[in-house]
Amino acid sequence: MSHGCVLGGWASLRFQGNDAFGGGEELRPALVHCGAGTQMRRRTVVEPCRATVWDHEVTSLEGVPVTTTARAVYDEMRLAPSLRAAVVALDSAVSGVRDTAHTSLRAVQQVVSSHRKTRGIVRAKRALLLGSERSASPLETRTRLVAQLDAGLDALLVNPPVFGPSGALLGVADLLDEDTGLVIETDGAHHRDAQNHSDDNVREERFERAGLVVVRATSLDHRDVQGLVSRIRLGHRDGRLSHRRDWTLEQPSWFRSWGPGQRWR
Repeated sequence: MSHGCVLGGWASLRFQGNDAFGGGEELRPALVHCGAGTQMRRRTVVEPCRATVWDHEVTSLEGVPVTTTARAVYDEMRLAPSLRAAVVALDSAVSGVRDTAHTSLRAVQQVVSSHRKTRGIVRAKRALLLGSERSASPLETRTRLVAQLDAGLDALLVNPPVFGPSGALLGVADLLDEDTGLVIETDGAHHRDAQNHSDDNVREERFERAGLVVVRATSLDHRDVQGLVSRIRLGHRDGRLSHRRDWTLEQPSWFRSWGPGQRWR
């Protein structure tokens, strides 16, 4: 790192402990903010950037100057190849339900509001309107965006704990349409594990016995978005026609004081 340069973007987020960034199969150059008078050429592993960075958007980690997590994800959002990719980056950086370093929507909003006429800022602002601090994975975010933007379900709750009439926890639904009782579950790679798959089945059975309608989505389903949209809409219709509602979102006292439930509260 040359004097006056600051590590930014996904590399800053990864360096500060957010493992949702980096580590993919495709090599991505690290964004490096270059101050006035610094010289840095674009290389395979480095993408120089001369966008304005305020002093309060820079911190130091192990002696390396890096942008704050809020500024880093702002750059990820504005330079993302699409709006949906920008939302995935945002959710990954602000999620409070994953056990990783994160910032907040409010902090990112403050960063975005402090900049003007920057490449990609319009995309970043649009992504902020779609972001959630409760998404558990990038695939879950992409599923939510399909349900919102393609299937037209814009009032979905993200990872709400659902309870039976007696107060027993039925499970945490990835996405829930409270009006109809539609649950949309996203199955990532970790769901292929036998134990996780078994747990998923048990939770789905509890949901359905309580009158909820479950639609599952995998990475393969995202290759056929229209097919997934059709299934979501059918599930939404079935939920609207159902008259059973043996479930509630009201959290019993035991759950509010239960340690493992803290991240879902």
